[in-house]
Amino acid sequence: MLVGSRAGFGLEFHIERDPDLLCADVFVGGLHVNTWDNAFYPPLLVMRLTDEASRFRTPVAPLAGFTTPWESLQVAEGWMRDDGTSTTGLAAALAGCRFLEWGECTDQVTAFAFPDGERVHLACRVRDVDGSAGDRPERATVSVSRTVLFETLEHGLAIAEREWSARLAAIKARTGTLQVPG
Repeated sequence: MLVGSRAGFGLEFHIERDPDLLCADVFVGGLHVNTWDNAFYPPLLVMRLTDEASRFRTPVAPLAGFTTPWESLQVAEGWMRDDGTSTTGLAAALAGCRFLEWGECTDQVTAFAFPDGERVHLACRVRDVDGSAGDRPERATVSVSRTVLFETLEHGLAIAEREWSARLAAIKARTGTLQVPG
């Protein structure tokens, strides 16, 4: 079940694949950013989708000094590598636009969502397991409607919450108690 779009921002849920985890492929600008692992721990995915959706509920003005999504990603990455000691406040502000911090399934993607009023500019780079660009120099940038991004996150959240509730009920039925792993 695809929510959003692969060409912009999309989540493709595969709810039948794992009874305990929630499988979802994440797409940014046509790039499948979590090909190595798409089995999310449901409570974490629910929490992250809730957080992300709240960020895009209302329009936010672009950051002063924002240039292009790709250049801004590079500036933010530089600040993150240098612990912010050698760059400007703009770099720290850009780094604050991190996106897709959804646990180990998205560990190999560095992604940012730069607000621009009714648009959001997404930029990402897929890294190898060791954190380098290595053999996977894949990158994507795309500008999407803030409303569409918000609705995609909200719809994804509804699916994740529904599936997590169903899984909790199944756990309760199997064990006779309701114990949330954690």
